[in-house]
Amino acid sequence: MKIKKERLAEISILLGLVISGISATYSAYYHTIVKPNLYTIKFHDIDSIIKGSPVRLMGIIVGHVRNLKRKDDKILCEIVITKPNTRIPDGAVAKVEYNGLGGSKSIEIMPPKTNDPDIKGIIATDALRISDFADAFNDVREVLVCISQFVAVLTPESTLESARAISNMPDFTTNANIALDKAMDEQKKIHKKTGNLKKLELELDKILNFTKHR
Repeated sequence: MKIKKERLAEISILLGLVISGISATYSAYYHTIVKPNLYTIKFHDIDSIIKGSPVRLMGIIVGHVRNLKRKDDKILCEIVITKPNTRIPDGAVAKVEYNGLGGSKSIEIMPPKTNDPDIKGIIATDALRISDFADAFNDVREVLVCISQFVAVLTPESTLESARAISNMPDFTTNANIALDKAMDEQKKIHKKTGNLKKLELELDKILNFTKHR
């Protein structure tokens, strides 16, 4: 049975209207519901976060990871907040956290730590890996080894010898005081000589003035 051209045209128009209606509905839903609740966080290390990973605000699940995209040396993590009446303030801090015994990971968001109005969006902090803890432990261990070696050298005999050596050192302050006293004496002598010169100049001026008026 052949379908008439008019019937095909009606079906095509109907399908077009349905597709247009679905597109318009999704566009309205996206711009009114989804887009205002979208946030992009720039991570240096996403640490195995995937699409669908939960997003927590102070421990409460408020959304999930919607998309991940790499740009230069950063990972753009797009999250969507699905919990009603939940807004993430500018300056909030986000990091990757472990949750549960299975080792599942989520993005944990904490309130802002600053009131700077110039800060916009969510600030990401680097995820801590086990290797970071191992490096920190090695640094602490090296410091403890140095301290133990230093303490091992300290014995009552060595401490007593060090105290004796310090007490037998020459007193540099005495020599410094003597040098200062000499400098003060020389300065006084110079002031005395300059005073005598001034008196001599005054006497000469008196004699010259006296001879001029005679």
